[in-house]
Amino acid sequence: MIMNKLVKLLPAMALVMGATLAMAMNFANPMPSQVFAEDPENPGEFIEVTSWQPGVDYICDQTGDCLYDAPNGNVVQQGTFIDLR
Repeated sequence: MIMNKLVKLLPAMALVMGATLAMAMNFANPMPSQVFAEDPENPGEFIEVTSWQPGVDYICDQTGDCLYDAPNGNVVQQGTFIDLR
């Protein structure tokens, strides 16, 4: 009798465990250790802006692709790169 109850609960327990594992594996993407932007003066060329301060040295304004995790890499921040230096 107890075994029958346990067998009936298995699908629900599997669902709960699956949801728990899915939440545990859902990590936020951290900011990469290096950040690059396309050079506005030389389109197609990338500059490293890792040590630059947002709002002081550059801004990402409106739409487009602003910052990348590598030259020609994945976009990590949207916007138009504007060099304030």
